[in-house]
Amino acid sequence: MNSSNASNISGPKYGYDFVVATTQASINGTMMNFLSSRKEPVVAICYIADASGHPVPIDYTELKKRAQGSDPFAVPNGALPSTSNDLRNLFNARFMMGFRARLGLPRVPDPSKLPDIVTLGSDTSAVTFNMLCSEFTVVQLDPGNGWGGPSWMNQSQSATSPWVFTSKVDLRLSTVDASAYSTLPPDVQKKIMNVGSQAFSVQQLLFDLTNASLMTIPTISGTTPGTALYMILQQYFLGAYFTQMQKESQPLLGCSIVMHDAPISTLKLTSFNFSVNPYVDPNGQPYPKPTIPQQQLATLNYLCAANNHALPPAVRFNWNWVDASQLNDHDGTIAINRATFANYFRNQLAFQVSRSCILPHVRVYLSDPFTSTVNYSWTLTAGQTPTVTLPPTGKTVLRFDYTAESADEAGLNADMGKFRLKTTYGLTVDFVGKTIVVTQHLVVYMYIRSLQTDGEGNLVDKTITDTYTLGIDASGTLVPSLLSNTTDNSNSPSVNAALNFFTRFNDISNSVKDTVQAFAGSKLQDMPIATVQNYVFPGGKTFLFKNVGFSDYGDLVSFISYADPTGKAVPSVPSVPSVPHTTVSVVGGKAVNEKA
Repeated sequence: MNSSNASNISGPKYGYDFVVATTQASINGTMMNFLSSRKEPVVAICYIADASGHPVPIDYTELKKRAQGSDPFAVPNGALPSTSNDLRNLFNARFMMGFRARLGLPRVPDPSKLPDIVTLGSDTSAVTFNMLCSEFTVVQLDPGNGWGGPSWMNQSQSATSPWVFTSKVDLRLSTVDASAYSTLPPDVQKKIMNVGSQAFSVQQLLFDLTNASLMTIPTISGTTPGTALYMILQQYFLGAYFTQMQKESQPLLGCSIVMHDAPISTLKLTSFNFSVNPYVDPNGQPYPKPTIPQQQLATLNYLCAANNHALPPAVRFNWNWVDASQLNDHDGTIAINRATFANYFRNQLAFQVSRSCILPHVRVYLSDPFTSTVNYSWTLTAGQTPTVTLPPTGKTVLRFDYTAESADEAGLNADMGKFRLKTTYGLTVDFVGKTIVVTQHLVVYMYIRSLQTDGEGNLVDKTITDTYTLGIDASGTLVPSLLSNTTDNSNSPSVNAALNFFTRFNDISNSVKDTVQAFAGSKLQDMPIATVQNYVFPGGKTFLFKNVGFSDYGDLVSFISYADPTGKAVPSVPSVPSVPHTTVSVVGGKAVNEKA
């Protein structure tokens, strides 16, 4: 099923506020681009022998100071300790070995032959990570023993066979599961689960992947097992250095991220977890032996909670976020839960909806027991509270409903007069295809009786349908176009001239109609286009957005592509005053309006 139609993160199995899913192919392509264009810091790690001959780390600058300014990485391979003054200085400083490395792409003739940096597979707790370095040099001073003299080694990775350090990384960012993340100090957890502007960037992902505490001990390729170089890398880089980084919960080789400003998202990311989604068949099951293209379509999913909502457990999706036909055009998909997006509308529309929720109050009374003067009075008060419903399925995602009525009568069995007003207001929000349809319907019904003459009708019966057709700009801001349609079926009861002469029924009816239509009609208005226009997707600095619409289940979905890696509050509802109290008295065949 097409990803834009299949998203159902609002379903009871999932429940995430939104999901960002990026393909393995796009992660590797973007990370390669990032590593080729940005220079990570050079890390130099050195070891000297303590009094017992065991290696202990020493600061690179301090080592050179102890070695009279001699730099171990400047001494050429094969230099003789017996003739090199630099090696004599290093020997006197008890230097044993060191390495200098920089994360990045190795300088190889054909970068396309480099291994993928990330292979997602099917297990979030064991994502394969190949750490590559643009430069890596190992130096060692062997003091020799009784059977052989001292020797010096200075070797760097070659352009034809770069060193690759392969590890399994546990990307489960949960403190409930028995994950590596759950064992980290809170300050380190916060750096890994970065909910800031770079949360979804490849820079942040690289930072997470290189954290030693989340990794298994890497294996080395590009060097021959059993050689002195291999043994040094095993003992010092993957032994002493890696163990120290694990202990300190630090990233290897000083990996860091540079923070950038990003458009302020409407949803505030407050927590997330990762999950891996292998490419699935039409039945929603992973292919047991996926092809290379199918592996590239696997996605790393950011399962996100917003606004301090609880984050549901990580669950695998039974649909593909990007299909094979879309791989060349899209890096992934972002989906907003239908309920989350509906709640946005609930908050945005609350004030305007309240204005159209009108409470009527009517009164019918005789001026005194000895006259036939009948008084009809009424008030309408807006700003009432409707019932709100968020249906979990179907095209309608949000409903506001309000109804109220008031009735009164005068005389014996209402033989002098009777009056009833009933107001009904409803608003629905539908998500269909690429449109948001907001429909409002306001009805004010009146029944009125004067002596033995009565009539009824809908003084206000008005429907406004606003249809927003959605677009999206590259930064993730919705760009809607609005088409509005109004239907007015309002009417009012009336009688013929003869009856009106005796009862003044039409005068009373028209007076009520004019007041009600002037008041209630002013409350029902088009939904402002800014309601939709102000919505900004998460990830606006990291991704470019296009082709937005709703899934078959009502989630708001947009395809995303990585941007170049180098590089409103809800108004409070004020008190709404009642309309002036209006009284119509029938006195001597005339209708008289009185303002209370």
